[in-house]
Amino acid sequence: MATVQKNILFSIEWMHVWKDKINASDAYRSSGKNWNEPLVLRFKDGLQVNGDLIEGFWLDLKKGICAEIRYATKEDVSKTHVVLSASNEVWERLIKEKKDPLFLLMQGGLKLEKGSLLKLTSERASAKALLEAASEANETMQANSEPSPKEEKIEDSITSKSLSPQISKRTSLASTRRGLDLDSFPMQLFQRAKQLGVWDPAAISFETDAKQWQAFSDLEKRVLLHLTSMFIAGEEAVTLDLLPLIQTVAGEGRIEEEIYLTSFLWEEAKHTEFFALFLDKVVKADPMLEEFHGEAYKRLFYDALHEALERLKFDQSPESQLIASITYNMIVEGTLAETGYEAYYNMLTENDMLPGLREGIGLLKRDESRHIAFGLYFIKRLLNEHPHLGTTLENETGRLIEMALEVVNEIFEPYEVMPFGLEKEWYINYATTQFSKRMRKLLDTE
Repeated sequence: MATVQKNILFSIEWMHVWKDKINASDAYRSSGKNWNEPLVLRFKDGLQVNGDLIEGFWLDLKKGICAEIRYATKEDVSKTHVVLSASNEVWERLIKEKKDPLFLLMQGGLKLEKGSLLKLTSERASAKALLEAASEANETMQANSEPSPKEEKIEDSITSKSLSPQISKRTSLASTRRGLDLDSFPMQLFQRAKQLGVWDPAAISFETDAKQWQAFSDLEKRVLLHLTSMFIAGEEAVTLDLLPLIQTVAGEGRIEEEIYLTSFLWEEAKHTEFFALFLDKVVKADPMLEEFHGEAYKRLFYDALHEALERLKFDQSPESQLIASITYNMIVEGTLAETGYEAYYNMLTENDMLPGLREGIGLLKRDESRHIAFGLYFIKRLLNEHPHLGTTLENETGRLIEMALEVVNEIFEPYEVMPFGLEKEWYINYATTQFSKRMRKLLDTE
């Protein structure tokens, strides 16, 4: 149980300065204008202040203004509609190290005890501004206290390993030097890919789908086209962008990983063909569907994904490899694609429609599960070999998960009512749950 002393973080004096910093923050005044209710930030383990055990902080937030901050009581926790909790150490890290609250919420370090996850994620900018103000309050308090020794700045020791302009000589081959590690995880995935991944999109019948398509309303057709346009473009993007990762793995002599990634690339191409066949045989319409790609979608699929993988052409450092896999496997596949396909498949099954599309997505989901499994293995290997990259993991996942949630918002924004029972809150909750599970595995917290 932590104890608070005078003039440090979490003290009464600090709370007063925090309130002033919030009300002086242009960022919070702008981003917090839609928030108009109290919020409790609870200490999971309790906090000892002058001999009294407190629950946390109670913030009275009114449309971009903080009317009051005080220590929370048990009654506050019971009556307040939004309660976030974390250990004392996590709250301290959030404030002192300016950590991303959305990342810690998705990762599981920060818990939403009460309230709507959908509403909270939509207020991520105001949450950041609140914590920025808390950090500024801490810095002000520190500046007014006794001077502390200056910390040495630790320079980033990561160096980029650029491609040599000269072609390197090959001196041996793994298969005849050490033999293939047939029991390795990549080779196990390769066996599954050979057994479960060999399906032909051209063999799927879309005859019933074409008949059912004609009976859909204009709104239903538009929503189906919207989702399909995002899926096919996403599959094409990863097909185009994957090669630098394969080349990087090959350049390091990781033949088992490269062998599996050959099926990885083939499957992404197969998925692209599958959706193209659906559009050609069922929709039979103008293939110009880029109108459905919003700004957030383009930032992630046109820019972030492409840049992360292309960077490997001139920088094969562990950091670049980690960023590429986070972007591709954790966010594009493991958050957006998996959530989208799960929702799409459930929608088609529950409404008993488009059997060809449903069959293909069922097979595609099975392929994607192997891709995500490899991504977790790959990221975990990099973190084990280079522990200092944990900071990169946190920073990149925090930045990209926010981008992914913006894509989800774009899907639902144009429609007053979504047909087929699709719900935005389901998307957010499913994506958050899956992301949190994987982060716990990567960080060994389960």
